[in-house]
Amino acid sequence: MASREGALTRAAAFFDEGSFRALLTDLVAIPSTAQEPGFEPELDRYLRQAITPWLDRLGFASAIHPNPLDGFGPILTAARIEDPALPTVLLYG
Repeated sequence: MASREGALTRAAAFFDEGSFRALLTDLVAIPSTAQEPGFEPELDRYLRQAITPWLDRLGFASAIHPNPLDGFGPILTAARIEDPALPTVLLYG
């Protein structure tokens, strides 16, 4: 199976078998409000326990940085370079 076809098949199975719903349920259970002060511990947990493992599995190198603004949670950056000649996509959260 070609890589595109394989990816589409795996994505459809992930959704059809309920894995997407289970993942989404876990993600939204963490009150990770980044725009309001006071949620720093939850946002840190969300980034470390929920988002970073997914990025790792997808081959990204990620890092969590302290926020320069007091009262706000950390900032996550991630990079995945397949080919330096390809366009760059920046993820941050």
